[in-house]
Amino acid sequence: MTSQTKIPKKKRKVQSQDLAFNDSNLALYYLPELMWGLGMPMSQRNALSQLFYDRFLLYFTSSGENEDIQNRMTWLHRLPDMSTDGTNNALSLALYAAASAFSGMKTRNLALVQDACNVYGKALQLHGKVIQQRGKKGKITAHMVSTSVLLSIFEAMNATSSEAYRGHVCGAARMVQLVGPDQCMFGVMCQLYFHIRTQMAFVYLTTRKEDRSETVPAEQILRENLEYRKIPIFQRLVTFITRLSEQYIELEDGAGENGATKQILDLEVFLEVKDGVDALWQEFALAAEEKGQRLQWQNEQGDTMYRNPFTALCIAFFAAAHILFAMLAPRLAVSYPDFTDYYQKILEVAAFLRAFRIGCAYMRMAAPLYLVGLHAPQQQQRTTAIVYFDEWRKMGMGGISALALESIERRKDQMAVRGGGRVEEARFPTLDLCVKTSVLESFAERVQ
Repeated sequence: MTSQTKIPKKKRKVQSQDLAFNDSNLALYYLPELMWGLGMPMSQRNALSQLFYDRFLLYFTSSGENEDIQNRMTWLHRLPDMSTDGTNNALSLALYAAASAFSGMKTRNLALVQDACNVYGKALQLHGKVIQQRGKKGKITAHMVSTSVLLSIFEAMNATSSEAYRGHVCGAARMVQLVGPDQCMFGVMCQLYFHIRTQMAFVYLTTRKEDRSETVPAEQILRENLEYRKIPIFQRLVTFITRLSEQYIELEDGAGENGATKQILDLEVFLEVKDGVDALWQEFALAAEEKGQRLQWQNEQGDTMYRNPFTALCIAFFAAAHILFAMLAPRLAVSYPDFTDYYQKILEVAAFLRAFRIGCAYMRMAAPLYLVGLHAPQQQQRTTAIVYFDEWRKMGMGGISALALESIERRKDQMAVRGGGRVEEARFPTLDLCVKTSVLESFAERVQ
């Protein structure tokens, strides 16, 4: 951009001529800062649109994940083609709504956010009709599941209600059960399901027992419906997390009288799950060692660093598994002493991922961070987790944040009733996440 370029300052409603199309005819809104691009030749405008979509992809994909899922591209990379192949207009609208919400969030453009909300409503209506028409025939496609997932991403960024996000994720999970191998699309369907399962872990943790959907049979879907042969380490870990999360609901909503500690897991289940998680960690660490890579280390300032954002996410989920062990089988856990502060490990991952500012990290870190916000033994740890969620709300992840914070408050009230009263915790108004993660942000800028 030259110094002579003028950028429109006056806010106005989004007009149809503000839309540009890339080579795949994907409708993308030009940010106010990029309005000057409308005077460019079409080839340059296409490149500009692609640049914007690349930013959207970067926000919702995680560095290092491609090795784990064994695909070069995530399902998000295939969306431009899927949304413009003429088979599902609801998907096209859902993608536009999510991309517009992302753009409005990044530029604080209220007109664009409102436009995204309007398109979201149309996508929701059309998606419902598509499900009714094709659902009767039992034909669920990758396009339909993608639409539900995109609608959930919209809700994660710009919540219409805290329940809407949960509804889209659960709906997508139920649809996957009806999908056949013909919808795999070179790994797209498996990746969609991987995303859904990770979100379901958070949904289980934050859902009342009476509102919970039935468990989606992960192994059956991956091996029979989708014919996936080698399940990634992270997804095998999520299988254990989901299993523990289901039991967590029994603990929170069905505790003994006077808040008595319940032993939810028996010895056989405890050992099966614990040994499984420990074996996965050994496999995870060995794979890095064979490549001559470090999973984590400390820099000169004492901050914990990780090989890449996806590695950090994996470590947070391993920590969450250990926390759930201790909560669901407290008497058994004592027999296997472990003095690691897993709550602090999750906060260290949250600090590292905050520096990268990627939406997929916010969506996936919600489950581990939720456990910290509600159950960490130290008050400042709980407060730090809540500050993260509150920051997500201000940064455009309102749906995820609302669901977490509302559930934390509800569970605190439940525990207070069983325990004879709620102790109001002091706040830390001077807790500045920017100061805590400034060095990490410099590192993220260098490696991105």
